[in-house]
Amino acid sequence: MPWEDLRPIFRPETVHMGVMTVDQEKCTKCGLCLENCPFRAWETDEDGFPRQKEEYECFSCYNCMVPCAVDAISIVDVYHVDDGFYASDPHPLPAKMPLEPRDADGKLDEWNAIERAVFQRRSVRNFRDKPVPETIIRRVLEAGRFAPSAGNCQPWKFIVVTNKALIDEMDKATYNVLNMIFTTYKHDELVKNLVPMYEADPRPGSWDPRVILGGIGTIAKGCAPTFLNAPVVILIAGDERAISGPEINAGICGQNMNLVANSLGIKACWLGFSQVINMVPPLKEKLGVRDPWRIVTAMVLGYPKFKQDGVVPREFRPITWFREGADGPEIEE
Repeated sequence: MPWEDLRPIFRPETVHMGVMTVDQEKCTKCGLCLENCPFRAWETDEDGFPRQKEEYECFSCYNCMVPCAVDAISIVDVYHVDDGFYASDPHPLPAKMPLEPRDADGKLDEWNAIERAVFQRRSVRNFRDKPVPETIIRRVLEAGRFAPSAGNCQPWKFIVVTNKALIDEMDKATYNVLNMIFTTYKHDELVKNLVPMYEADPRPGSWDPRVILGGIGTIAKGCAPTFLNAPVVILIAGDERAISGPEINAGICGQNMNLVANSLGIKACWLGFSQVINMVPPLKEKLGVRDPWRIVTAMVLGYPKFKQDGVVPREFRPITWFREGADGPEIEE
């Protein structure tokens, strides 16, 4: 595939990172916003107040907002791309809190327990150095085992790693691959060497700026290890023969596990970079992953180091309704 055809994917323009601001009159300088940013986008100024770095990545997850006890952080602008391959569709989307709940008669209601669990869940990346009992881990695994799957094929199996030495080995192996990819991507000539990798797995989402600059960049710069110093890593392997493919099935399974983990007082974070293990044959073999199985995703579990959950705004994408009696579609902005 010619490089010019892939240039819009590997060299997108008009990318606008999220912009956040801090109210210095409220800020207590606790530093938790810096610690809870997955891309390490924050620094402190000469007076000790947080500010975003001159060069940074921010994909508007708003994790900086949730540990702030004084509500000092606010949104200036959301992550968006003006045009080109990754252009925000249909336009830069507003960040909105959950809509008010209403009952079947349209009257104001309250969120139920499941709704609250969904809205308050956050990806937690800062864990205490405390082991999670196997009895609790097994309850999380059972939630995954009982997830729905296409054609009831149940195409998943779990590899649970609590051995710190093995987790360190996984961190080092994945770092080596991700650092190579990041270094190659950042070089205007060497980036063309990534074309064969794209051709082997032509998924443009793997090269989205939020992934390559933010996620992979954070690991490559040594700001955080792949598996986040968590005490538990659950690798979710998928069967390549799965009905509808392993990805959607593993995703449904993993979300069950994620919600149950939160209900048990531990926290979780998805780790798509765990797929890099498939590119390291000795490690893949050591973990017992053989065809037709491959690592599809993973999650880490642990006790949170500080409060990292809570409701934050999310993109509100226009919803298209085809209502009974209407002449055509109604688009709700």
